[in-house]
Amino acid sequence: MEYLVIRISDLEGGASWQAVDAHGAPLAQGGEGKLEQAAELAEGRKVVLLIPAREVFRSRLDLPARGRRSAVRGARYALEDRIAGDVEELHFAVGPAAGDQLEVAAVERQRLEALLGRAEEAGLLPVAVYGEGDALPRLPNAAAALLEEDALLLRDGGGQVVSAQPGELAGLVDIACAEHAGDEAVPFRLVIYCEPALQGVAQEAIASLNGREVELRLLEQGVMPQLAAESMSGAAVNLLQGEFRRRDDRAGRLRGVAIGLLVVALLFPGYLAMDGWRAQREYQALAGIVDARLRQMMPDAGASADLRGEFRRRVASADLSAAADSDGFLRLLQSLERAGGSGTRLLDLNYGNGSAQVRLAAADTETLDRVRRSLISGGHSVLIQTAVPESNGSVTGELSIRDDRDR
Repeated sequence: MEYLVIRISDLEGGASWQAVDAHGAPLAQGGEGKLEQAAELAEGRKVVLLIPAREVFRSRLDLPARGRRSAVRGARYALEDRIAGDVEELHFAVGPAAGDQLEVAAVERQRLEALLGRAEEAGLLPVAVYGEGDALPRLPNAAAALLEEDALLLRDGGGQVVSAQPGELAGLVDIACAEHAGDEAVPFRLVIYCEPALQGVAQEAIASLNGREVELRLLEQGVMPQLAAESMSGAAVNLLQGEFRRRDDRAGRLRGVAIGLLVVALLFPGYLAMDGWRAQREYQALAGIVDARLRQMMPDAGASADLRGEFRRRVASADLSAAADSDGFLRLLQSLERAGGSGTRLLDLNYGNGSAQVRLAAADTETLDRVRRSLISGGHSVLIQTAVPESNGSVTGELSIRDDRDR
């Protein structure tokens, strides 16, 4: 799958763009001009919009005990004291969880409507809309700054994004350092990205930072290849949620929820190994939901059929070359089934646009690596994003999975 990442600079239609593959590798020369010019390159590609960082408020919140479903409802109240203006006029969206915290973005509803309207006028129907600050690299124990001729973007280690003028870099760094004060395990480090033409400006900025640890990385190919590549990392908050979700994408998302439920309940036996009266009640309730889903998906199955066994058989024998699996759902299911087994327990699965975010518990790091190798042998690229040791000796891992066979 190919993507066209378009960075919108203003409502009048100014933009720059870059075509990339699903891994963020550039496919062609980027360009800049009007949105209508970008639309000419969008055929056969999924469109991702980057909107100005000044339009998007970004933060992290503690993940509610009830999970992501209640996160959006709670975000407006949790952020009410931190956002100027009326929160009722804002659209909220949530992104990937980072441990026990959740990425949150907020944008003025009317502003997002205007930006999407301008894109639609140009003939663009994006599958994702991110604040451009989300396209800055997320670096471990470091902040990333994008220095341009008349603008500066800074993303600190906690994911906060600030849009400012180039001369304000030193002040922003001081604020970021103050937030790290007392945290000796995570010293502040800054990585500045800029085009070669601005190297002198960047060095002047570095000189004003009072000897702090700074690394300068020159973008020889320009800004857009870097921003486009990071947009494919899966760590950004997609603003197309709730009322702004594309209608033609809802069926696929609902199917993803159903598939995720079935994967959890059917393909990973460890999920069903629950003890205690309460756990057994939860299992029985889940089993009823799963059986109902299976009956809907396989209406031709007999009344006395082993629904779960039949589901496994159909998944295992599916013709994966069929157009019905063009987005790779069944291929992912088969790979997960092969990779799972004793010593693993699936905790969460999100699927979309040919990639999956999977969180699972493994008996140890060796088991987690076995799952990774199995998925790779099945034709997927796999990145272990986190591997957190638990008190009982197990490991909780988060994996980013993409299907490589059609790319």
